[in-house]
Amino acid sequence: MRPPDAPGLGWPSAAALADLDALLAADDAWNAAYHRRDPALMARVLADDWVGFAPDGRVVGKADVLASMLHNPHVALAFERHASRVFGEAGVTRGTLYVTGERFQSFTRLYARRGGLWQGVAVQVMG
Repeated sequence: MRPPDAPGLGWPSAAALADLDALLAADDAWNAAYHRRDPALMARVLADDWVGFAPDGRVVGKADVLASMLHNPHVALAFERHASRVFGEAGVTRGTLYVTGERFQSFTRLYARRGGLWQGVAVQVMG
């Protein structure tokens, strides 16, 4: 059992835990949108100025990723989250995507809290 909040002792405050929970909810929505190939949901998760960096060096924008979702093959996807952290108005998650049970890629996602909501603003994908 976790002791009461004691920021001086390194325990996160209730507010910090609520921030992390909200960030993880946004990350879960990103995963769900990708898994369901749902551009409408993904459009709500990603900021209009979102940018993605692919393993081959390509840079893609929000419109690119939304359009490509319609052409992704229907395969079994699983997401594994390795780490997550909130830094004030910014948040980071790191994870791995598995396709039909095989490791496909790892990623680091960057979020910004805008208008009280977490939005994806960038991703770096590693093969």
